[in-house]
Amino acid sequence: MSSLATTSHASITCLRRSLETTCRLAAIVGGLVVAMLSLMTVASIAGRWASSLPLISDMAMFDWVGPVTGDYEMVEMGTAIAVFLFLPYCHLRGGHVTVDLLVMRAPRSVQRLLAFVAEALFLVVAGVMTWRLYHGLLDKQRYMETSMLLDIPLWWGYVGGILGFALLTLVCFYRACLSVSRDTQHHTPAQGDA
Repeated sequence: MSSLATTSHASITCLRRSLETTCRLAAIVGGLVVAMLSLMTVASIAGRWASSLPLISDMAMFDWVGPVTGDYEMVEMGTAIAVFLFLPYCHLRGGHVTVDLLVMRAPRSVQRLLAFVAEALFLVVAGVMTWRLYHGLLDKQRYMETSMLLDIPLWWGYVGGILGFALLTLVCFYRACLSVSRDTQHHTPAQGDA
């Protein structure tokens, strides 16, 4: 094996490992956000239920019992951030739904061409979404838009979206390069055990 091929293989392996680690970390953060939102939603529902009980609603010392203020705002923003952080890991592992009914019996060269076209299109979409989210963040900052109840700056939610889509763009670029390469060895770990 030539020195160039060994260097190329080592750099691809290093890139794959760093992408896997970063995507896994982003997915874990997204999972923690969802877990915190779930706990907050349970607390809000329990507070709403408890405040409707006659005994608690009549006593002044339990005025603080009730739903969490701004729970809908936090769920909206947190869910969007979590989804954006899940996307790179899902795509790196090959977790998106595909319809291979017509392609699975096609020659290997046609399958590889279609895989490259799909990855290239996804790369363009992810890049455009990253770009537009960045401009959306700038608009929200410029006009100082905040949520209605908690006055949370809306641009905070865009930060998670930009991070998720920027990472997704890198994953799409990596997978597009892999789909062109003749070495199919690297496809297995990315699509294997998720």
